[in-house]
Amino acid sequence: QELKATRSGNAHIHGMTRVISALIVYVSTQVWFIVLCSLRSSPIFSRTDTVTNLERFYTTVLNLLDDPEEREEVNNLLVWWNWYASLLLSCIGH
Repeated sequence: QELKATRSGNAHIHGMTRVISALIVYVSTQVWFIVLCSLRSSPIFSRTDTVTNLERFYTTVLNLLDDPEEREEVNNLLVWWNWYASLLLSCIGH
C-alpha cells in the first residue's frame, strides 16, 4: 500500500517555485545541526554554545552567498539546484 501525504509540503504552502540562496542557507544549517547532533553525546544545543554556534554558521553561509564577488559562482549554483529540483519533480510526476 502506497502512503500519501495528507497535506502540502512547506515549499507548496509558501509558493516556492525555485531554489534561492536563502533556501540553501536554511537547508545547509539544518544538515549541519543534524551532523552536530550525531557527533555529540548531548543533543541539547544553546544559542551561546561556542562549539556549534549555528547562528554564526548560518550568517557565514548567508554572507558568502550574498557576496558580490561570488555572484557568478552563486548564480551557477542556483542554476544547477533549480535544474536538479526540476529533474526530481519530473521523476515524481509534478
